[in-house]
Amino acid sequence: MRIVIIDDEPKIRKGLRKILEAHAGWRVLDTFAEAQSAIAFLAANPADVVITDIHMPGLTGLDMLEQLRESCKGVSFIILSGYARFEYAQRAIDLGVKKYLMKPTSPEEVTQALEQIEAEHAPAPAQRPTNNLLILRAQEYIDTHYSGKCSLKDVSAALYISPNYLSELFKKHMGMKFSEYLLDIRMERSKTYLMDVHYKVGDVSALVGFSDARYFSSAFRKKYQMTPLEFRSHYAASQSQREPEA
Repeated sequence: MRIVIIDDEPKIRKGLRKILEAHAGWRVLDTFAEAQSAIAFLAANPADVVITDIHMPGLTGLDMLEQLRESCKGVSFIILSGYARFEYAQRAIDLGVKKYLMKPTSPEEVTQALEQIEAEHAPAPAQRPTNNLLILRAQEYIDTHYSGKCSLKDVSAALYISPNYLSELFKKHMGMKFSEYLLDIRMERSKTYLMDVHYKVGDVSALVGFSDARYFSSAFRKKYQMTPLEFRSHYAASQSQREPEA
């Protein structure tokens, strides 16, 4: 995961870089003390995540996000700020910011935020490459609607094709049934929610499209050989074992 850090405090830039580059698979492309240099850099260097302060010399972090929103559509943004003002948080939400973290923050909090973003963007095991336009459109529909009504009939109706034809396309191009693909997507998304202790298992069940929390737990255990609560415990334990970075 490619990360850019923008903060006018050298200690924060240095500390964040050290924390994040210790994580396997993460790379800090560069750090900046102000927004304009970061904007120029991002125009030529694709990133996955931008971590930025709000108050910096010149352009504010939120104004920078406003400028980057169209040119960096695939980038996830994290605000790291010492200001807990409602209007800042509201504007950050409007700009699609993934996380609004308050200074001082812990290494674990920053790492957890990035791990959640990484989990959201990681392709589900079911998503093998395909150039079939109808399958790609079906995948887009599922990614948007998996939390609600998302049956084979719903997706085929949205694509103006028959359910039987869509079913055959999934078997041919994905090597699995539509129902298996949908379940894989829901299970992968559920892991992201389970990383956040604010969500109860029943909440996670509903957020990924299950009306019955017990059935969700059973399906989760069948796929991952552990219950949702056991997964959460394992994740929490992995976080606690991390040594704080200076």
